[in-house]
Amino acid sequence: MAKLSDELAATLAEAGEGLEALQEEVIEAGFDPDDPASVQAAIDHVDHAIDTKIARFRGNRLVGEATDAIKAECRANILQQVEAAGTNRGTRTLH
Repeated sequence: MAKLSDELAATLAEAGEGLEALQEEVIEAGFDPDDPASVQAAIDHVDHAIDTKIARFRGNRLVGEATDAIKAECRANILQQVEAAGTNRGTRTLH
């Protein structure tokens, strides 16, 4: 039983580190909302930046779930900016 508790404690400690790393990350992506290739490149850039930041935590399920949620939030943010009328063009902070 102690081994399971030790493993759980280690997993939670690692998750805390990974989540803190994600929380501290600021990602900027410039894109042209009128150019679908530019929009996709911005989404890919954000995904890559997040993946790079959490690479050492990749096996941690809690960090993985948070990563997926943050990526979805950033994608939605980009797509909302594309759809918004009168959006300022240029670099934006996404997370």
